[in-house]
Amino acid sequence: ALARLPAPTADAAMERSVREGRAHVAYQSSLLHEDGSDEEQFTGRAIEGQGPRTPRVRSVALFAVGATIGGILLLARHPASQDFSRNADLVSLAAQHCHTAVEGETCYIDVRWAMDEGMVGHPEWYETVCPFVKPTSEFEQFQACIYKINHTKCALPCNPASALNQSQVEIHMEAGVVIDEEHPCHIAEKGDDCYASVIDAMTNGILEHAEKYPGLTSTSTFEEFQVALFNDPASTCCPRPCECHTAGEGDTCWEHVIWAQQKGIPDKPDWYAGLSNDSRFEAVQAFLYKSGKGTCSLPCAAVDLSQIEAAEAANTKALRGGAGDDAAAEALAEALQKIGSEEEDTLGKAGGRKEDEQAEEEEEEGECAAAVPGTTCYKDIVYGMGDGIRKNAAWYPELNKFSTFEDFQTVIHHKNMPGHTCPKPCACRTAELGEECYEKVTWVLREGIPAHPDWYKGLNAKSRFQEVQARLMEDNKTTCKMPCTAPNWTSPSLFCFSVFRSEGYEVDLVKAQVDQGAGIFSCDEFVVLSDKELPITKQVRTLKIPPSDKVGISKDGTAANTLIFMKAWGVLWQDARWQAHDWVIKADPDAVVLVERLRSHLKPHTGKNVYMKNCQKYFGPGWPMMFGSLEALSTQALDTYYKGADRCRSDLEWQAWGEDLFMGNCLNMLGAGSEFDGSIIGDNVCKGANCADGQAGAYHPFKSAESWLQCYDQAMR
Repeated sequence: ALARLPAPTADAAMERSVREGRAHVAYQSSLLHEDGSDEEQFTGRAIEGQGPRTPRVRSVALFAVGATIGGILLLARHPASQDFSRNADLVSLAAQHCHTAVEGETCYIDVRWAMDEGMVGHPEWYETVCPFVKPTSEFEQFQACIYKINHTKCALPCNPASALNQSQVEIHMEAGVVIDEEHPCHIAEKGDDCYASVIDAMTNGILEHAEKYPGLTSTSTFEEFQVALFNDPASTCCPRPCECHTAGEGDTCWEHVIWAQQKGIPDKPDWYAGLSNDSRFEAVQAFLYKSGKGTCSLPCAAVDLSQIEAAEAANTKALRGGAGDDAAAEALAEALQKIGSEEEDTLGKAGGRKEDEQAEEEEEEGECAAAVPGTTCYKDIVYGMGDGIRKNAAWYPELNKFSTFEDFQTVIHHKNMPGHTCPKPCACRTAELGEECYEKVTWVLREGIPAHPDWYKGLNAKSRFQEVQARLMEDNKTTCKMPCTAPNWTSPSLFCFSVFRSEGYEVDLVKAQVDQGAGIFSCDEFVVLSDKELPITKQVRTLKIPPSDKVGISKDGTAANTLIFMKAWGVLWQDARWQAHDWVIKADPDAVVLVERLRSHLKPHTGKNVYMKNCQKYFGPGWPMMFGSLEALSTQALDTYYKGADRCRSDLEWQAWGEDLFMGNCLNMLGAGSEFDGSIIGDNVCKGANCADGQAGAYHPFKSAESWLQCYDQAMR
């Protein structure tokens, strides 16, 4: 970014270093506050002012680095530096003046050079100053890096793809959110880029470049080599390996694995989904670990270096002897066949156990098993969670609509009815709000997968919460347990939420809906937000919205509540579960939502980047519009909002608007489409509500629990 600047004088460099040093000290001081967040990497950190490293003018860059460090050290003793430690206006100012460089601008040329040449030829130049930039990073991320190095040549880009906008940063800071970005653990598996790199390091790298692997030898384990690659700045494909232990003879887990291989899998294959009679010892141990059976820990990778070396030696010998590819393949197969024969020998060691011991082991292993899709047990559970609990609640004592898959499996297991039996489910716990595991899972969904897809093979932005938790269960540094089975969703899937006040009629209104499992509480997933954390029921709790100034009156005579809902949408972003769904529905607490009807209205528009306009009260500019009693946004549209919310906040005159007017205008400005469906809701604030019309997906407003339930009952007849 300094390539086209004149070489600075010593005084100019020192002046700049002092200025940048102040910003650096201010930023570092802000990290000491309990509301600090790593989410500021494209805002607060963008003006961090660390010494520039510009590849084209090394002498200038190195001089500036030294001057910056000197300025920082000088400021550490200067009382004026304290004035900058709380200067949050720096962040706000930067966010309000964003500009993504376009072709023809000097900044654009610098960014393209950094992407095409700088990062490729000299990745070490960016490691310290811009650790968030990778070779695969997008244009805005590289521009943010150059802005961070020297913001006199490049502005802060608008909407870096993997960064939070400024308004959302402020919201999360107010909520006291702290994001833990510790590298997750994962033992590389065959098919991963990391797996191939580890094997290459074990067989070739350690022999040809031993200096790259300090402390390792040709006998070091797979995981030890993976650690070395994880710590190597030049390697980006390997995550931190998990701690592991492959059971050995004498371990209780070893007995469980052997029993499963000899008896369990052949006799009860439905207990061991994904395994077969040919599954390796480590695969069976991993299954027992993840399913919570027995006392097994996570096994290490099933890689034997001696076998790999023997196979390669045989291959090399055959090729040198001129035998050709066929002979080489035969030699390789013969060497690798030892893996299977040694495993068979291991199985044979258990053959001398007594029959009564095997029977006892079988009973112990049979204590729990997952219901397998397609079986009668699985179908009975799905029925119980849907029509069963609704039509015949007495069949499922102490259960309700929010009970887990395993809760229903337990009831069916105890009933033990002929033709309708289920094994006892294994212990499970899906992480809940306030738990460490919950925070880890939502971070992975929100930021981990987009920023580090190579760490999470098989997962993506649409992955279910339970899938991510099962993946994090491998890491013994988290408190994640085996999650319960994720419930089935209907298409299109709906993630619904309401915002209500902790005092007043809305509390009773929400509780009445929860008791009935109706309204938003019959959506595929839901969440409720309030100004306080409230336990509505044992299974339904609120997410807290950071406090706002008192709400005024909008220009239309409704509540000027835009700021509150900016923060509410920010909390929803933090929760991250919405990403897996087709639609996100915001419904007022006094709106009677009929989920299945709502799906039918939304299905034709599913998969599009759209939001639904629902009221044609007048004709003219601005109509039809989306009334806030029921806001339906596709996940694509909501993603558009999150990427551009800072632009809406700075460019729109929203202070006197209601939140629905703001959201509609914001999405229009950002390029999201809209569809009009005047029958998606019957709203007395628009053109009337008739709960018996048999068409609308919602009715509004019904402000008492009694009137709400009356409308609901009438609509369901």
